[in-house]
Order: sequence, then C-alpha cells, then structure tokens
Amino acid sequence: MKRIAVLTYNVRHRKTYDTLCLLKSCAYNDITVFAQPMTYVKKRQPLIVHRPELNMHIPALRELCANLGYEYIEGDFKDSIDRRYDNAIFLLCGAGLLPEEFVSSYRIVNSHPGYIPLARGLDAYKWSIWYGLPIGVTTHFLGSYVDAGEVIERRIIEVRENDTFHAVAQRIYENEIDMLVNAVEKVDEEHEFMIPPEESELFKRMPVGREHDLFRKFEEYKMKNEIVEKQIKNMR
Repeated sequence: MKRIAVLTYNVRHRKTYDTLCLLKSCAYNDITVFAQPMTYVKKRQPLIVHRPELNMHIPALRELCANLGYEYIEGDFKDSIDRRYDNAIFLLCGAGLLPEEFVSSYRIVNSHPGYIPLARGLDAYKWSIWYGLPIGVTTHFLGSYVDAGEVIERRIIEVRENDTFHAVAQRIYENEIDMLVNAVEKVDEEHEFMIPPEESELFKRMPVGREHDLFRKFEEYKMKNEIVEKQIKNMR
C-alpha cells in the first residue's frame, strides 16, 4: 500500500481542505498531513481574483485532520519528515519554495494550473488567455525545473461559448484537485519528461495594467477557440 502525505501550511487553506476531503471520499484513509508555518505574503492583491476564496465554515487544519482521521504533524518539513516517508507520495497543497535538497529526496507531486511546458509560473491561466495558449492543468513531480520536468498528467480545459472568465477559472481549480488526488494511482506509470524551451518564459504576476484588459482578451480567446473547434469538426 502506498504511503501518502500532504504538504501544506498550518492555516485554514481552501486547496488543502478540498484535497483532503476528496482523498477521504476516495477511501484513502491512511494520510499524514505535514503543516509548516505560512511565511509567504502577497506583495499586492490582484485586480482580478480568480482563485476560490476561503470558506468561512472550513475548520482549522488540526481539527479538520482529526475529523477525517488523518495524522497531523506541525513544524518545518525538513525537521518533521523522517525515514518512514522515504518512499511516500507527497501531494503539494501549499509550501512556498522548497529547498533543492528536500525536493530531490522525495516524490513530490504538484498540480499546476497551466499547460506545461507552455504556461509556467504565476498567473498561468491569465497569461494563457493573454498569449492565446492552451488553457490547462498539469500534474508533475517537483524537480530541477520550475513547473516542468516529469509530467504525470495534462488536461486541456474546455472553454465553452457561454463561459465567463470565472467559470473557466473554477473549472481549472476543480481539475487541479481532481488531478492531484488522481496522481496517487498514476505515479508509477511511465511518464513524459518535458523540458521547457530555452526561450520559454517563466511567468510572474500579471501587472494591473494588463489585468484591466483581461476580460476583453478572454472574449477574444473564446472567439478564436470557437473558430478552431469548427475547423476541427469540418475536418472529421
């Protein structure tokens, strides 16, 4: 039986909550949750918030783990993870930048809201709209490349004619959670190794000036998407 662990922050956290609930509903009962202090602070709030916000009814993480019957261990990862977890599968829900030595020592799965290797870094969804890239989600093992390397699964996210920007954002998030849990059964399969091209850009936060124009760019993206889909249908 695979030993599964979750890496996250020691605070109430939406992605952690949703991942743990899905793990439980999929009958993964032997889970260890490692939680370290939240040190990351956003330098600024985005103009367009597109990630699900914290639900007021989500309990504190220690309480949530107790309710689900999961082991909860708080402290710095490098101090709290011992040899019992050498062959474990770690699902990353939140941790900031991890030391290279730590990353190379364990199998750590990340669920990235972008289609690797085309959309890497921060605000991948927004930049995918801006540059007309495929909108997608990728699960991969952490390694020496940021948002690249050994890919477990990639999905293109459907963009429908009547979609809003936030409807697609929600679909991306739901796939992130589903694919992160789904990765448990896929980690031992044969995977593709994707190295980003030398000219590949590692995205940073989208500047506010561009966010002002993002909804218009989204409507343009939908129009182009419809044209491509019609062309594909006509070829069949």
